[in-house]
Amino acid sequence: MTGGAQASWLDRLGGLAISEERRLAGRIAGALYLIGAGTALTMLVLPHVERSHWPVVVALALAGALWGVACLTVVPWERAPSAVSHLSTFAGFPIAITVVAATGGASSPARFYGLFIVIYAAYFYGPREAMPYVAGVMAMQMLPLAYDGSATAGAYLAETVVLAPTYAVLGALLIAGKSVLVRLRDDATALAHRDPLTGLANRRALMETLERHVGGRRSREHLGLVLLDLDNFKDVNTTFGHQGGDRALAAAGHGLLGAARESDVVARLGGDEFAVVALDLDEPALRELAERLVAAVRSAFDDLALPGVRVTASAGYAGTPADATTVEGLIGVADAAMRTAKLVGKDCAAPPLRLAAAS
Repeated sequence: MTGGAQASWLDRLGGLAISEERRLAGRIAGALYLIGAGTALTMLVLPHVERSHWPVVVALALAGALWGVACLTVVPWERAPSAVSHLSTFAGFPIAITVVAATGGASSPARFYGLFIVIYAAYFYGPREAMPYVAGVMAMQMLPLAYDGSATAGAYLAETVVLAPTYAVLGALLIAGKSVLVRLRDDATALAHRDPLTGLANRRALMETLERHVGGRRSREHLGLVLLDLDNFKDVNTTFGHQGGDRALAAAGHGLLGAARESDVVARLGGDEFAVVALDLDEPALRELAERLVAAVRSAFDDLALPGVRVTASAGYAGTPADATTVEGLIGVADAAMRTAKLVGKDCAAPPLRLAAAS
C-alpha cells in the first residue's frame, strides 16, 4: 500500500467525531487502561488464578498503566488525529487476549475485559466504526475455545453462547442510543442557527460564519457582506397586520435565497433586516450580487398580494480586505453603505464609501 493510499484510508476515519466529547473520551480511555492494569495485577494475588506467566501480565499491566497516564496528562485529545483514538482502542484486543491466555484461558476472570472495548467504542464512535469493535469482541470471547482444551469440557462453551450475542445486543443498544442523542443534538443546533419564520440562518449563524473567516490568523480574502433593510415595511404591518408582515418577511427571505449562490449564507438578522455572506467574490461580482438581491426583493413583492403597499430593499455591501479586516469593521462599512442607499432613494445597492469616493 502506498503512502497516499494509507493517508486516504486514515482520513476516512471519523474517530471521536464529536469535538465536544474528545476530552471526555480521552479521560475515559485513560481511566479504563488504569482500571485494567490495576485489576490485572490484583488477579495475580487472588486464589484460583493461573499465575505461572505473571511476568507477561505485569509487563502488560505496566504498559497499560503508562498509556493510561499519558491519556490523562499528555495526549491532546481535542486535536489528536482519529488514528490515535483507534490505536488506543484497538490495543485493548492484544492486551486482553494475552492476559486471558496468561491467567487461565477459559477460566480467567480477564475474559470480561471485552466489555471495556464494547462500551467505549459503541458510545464514542459512529456506527460504521463501532460495529467492527463489537464483532471483534465477540470473536475474542470465542478465542479460548481454539487453544484451551478445558473450555469445551467445562461451561465456557455455554458461557460463550450467551455472552457473544449479549455483547452484540449491548453494542447495538449503545450505538442506537448514541445515534438518537447525536441526531437530537444536531436538530437542536440547527434550530439554534435558524430563523423560525423564514427558515434562513439567524444572526448567531451569520456571526459565527464571519468570525470563522475574518479576523483570524488566516483572514479570508474576497469575502463579501451584503446588508439589506426593507423599505416601507412598517406600512405592511400597519395595513395588513402582523400576519401580513410575516408573509412579507417570508417572501423577502425566499427571494434572497433564490438570488444568492448556493454557497452563500443568507440570514435574517431580526425585524426587517437581512444579510448575505458570500465567499470568493471580487468587487465587481460583489456589486452584482448586491444588485441582484435588491432586484429579487422587488420581484418577490411584485408577486405578493399586498395592494397599496410597495416594499423594496436598500442594500449596502463591503468586502475583505479592501474595506475591512475585522468582523466589526466589515459590518460597520456595509451598514454605512446601506444607510447611504436609504438616503439616495431606496430600492438600490450602495457601494462602500471608499468606492463611492473613488468614483
